[in-house]
Amino acid sequence: MSKRAPGLPQRPRGLWLTPKAAVVPLIPFLPLRARYGEPCAADGNLIRHLFDLWPAGQCIWSTDIVPEGAGIDEMSATEITAELATDVDLWITNPPWPKIGQRGDPAVSIIRHLSGIAPVWALLPWDFAANDYFAGLSASCSEVVPIGRVSWIGNGQPGEDNAAWYRFDARNRFATVIHARGKAA
Repeated sequence: MSKRAPGLPQRPRGLWLTPKAAVVPLIPFLPLRARYGEPCAADGNLIRHLFDLWPAGQCIWSTDIVPEGAGIDEMSATEITAELATDVDLWITNPPWPKIGQRGDPAVSIIRHLSGIAPVWALLPWDFAANDYFAGLSASCSEVVPIGRVSWIGNGQPGEDNAAWYRFDARNRFATVIHARGKAA
């Protein structure tokens, strides 16, 4: 199944919990140590996977518009300010994917806002960069880590969409590096 499949029932707020298989390919590209925030944390699923796979990473910020887990505060990702998130080295998130007819939102607004505070690793459809709304973000996209298809509904069947981790940083001045699938940094 796909997060965007026509026959798949829509989930509130585009909520799809991040499968561990989607996180594994990102780990070699994360810094050795960092304090990170998860601004679309839902129930903390992505945070738990990162804790298991990247023990040197320290989650110091976890929020969601509708928190579903202990220790996750209520706040929209676009309300986060640099003054509030002074200790965050980077953001790692599986934001709601772009909705048809919304020019890439809510993902684009979240990425644009957060990448001005700290670099953002966002789990998105592989074809995210093939849409015209990506043009406004392309200069800030420093890396792409393709992950292929994963099972979003936990049935062991891969989804219909390829996905990738995109890294955005408002301070980026280099061309985007697209990493080969399955190759470490």
